[in-house]
Amino acid sequence: MEYNNQLIKSIILTLKNELVMVPNAAVAEIISVNEVSEVDGSPQWMLGKARWRGVELPVISYEAAGGDSAQDVNINTQVAVMYTVSDETEQDKTYSYIGLAIHGVPHVSTFSRGQIKIDEQALAEHPMVAQKVRINGAAAGILDIYAIEEMLQQAAL
Repeated sequence: MEYNNQLIKSIILTLKNELVMVPNAAVAEIISVNEVSEVDGSPQWMLGKARWRGVELPVISYEAAGGDSAQDVNINTQVAVMYTVSDETEQDKTYSYIGLAIHGVPHVSTFSRGQIKIDEQALAEHPMVAQKVRINGAAAGILDIYAIEEMLQQAAL
């Protein structure tokens, strides 16, 4: 079946206890951030804002959004800078980029659709996950960038 032979180029991001998959085209850069400015009244998942290429970058914690404790930002903190995906003509678009704090080294991989299976036993209960999947048997989540943007907008950051 030709549909299953289509290749999907993705980046697998290593988080504290999970892997998440994001399309390669959604990631602008992986950077080191050693300092973020705290935002008063922000939710726990908002680690703060950093400057990246002259742009204000919100840096968020996947773990804290899921109810775990947020990681501390230090000299070893790696951030996946992702493009936002909402319509660029929207008047209320706050950010063009989102920073997601990650652990470990991201992996660029190419998968066929047949290698990615919906994980029927796992529930996508995390607010930043669109779907739980198994990639060649390994558990992962598909990151929902729309949901992250919505979270930022609702928090009015």
